[in-house]
Amino acid sequence: MVTNRLPRLNTLLLLVVAVIGLGVLADGVVIVTHLQASHHSQAPAATTETGAVNGAHPCNHGFYVSQAAHAKKGGGYVKQVAHSDLGKNGNCSAPLPAPASNTKSNAGDSDD
Repeated sequence: MVTNRLPRLNTLLLLVVAVIGLGVLADGVVIVTHLQASHHSQAPAATTETGAVNGAHPCNHGFYVSQAAHAKKGGGYVKQVAHSDLGKNGNCSAPLPAPASNTKSNAGDSDD
């Protein structure tokens, strides 16, 4: 009686092992493809006509506002840079300005 189930059990076990093997193989292909894509993205970045570098900020006003926020000099400083004309001409060669003496360092500024 037990011997009649053994061939069916072996076939089922073989099918499960085959499905798992195909899953592992597919996962390996995805990993290799991802590694190849990341290797190609590490090539020297080329700029586009908008001034954007692959994977980086475009050269615009938002670039300066982002840099001011990352400088962690306070909300008043970010507001100062946001109200400036930095980067609006597509040129990002100017450095960030020094914080104005009348800017507040807290992020809760409510005056415009």
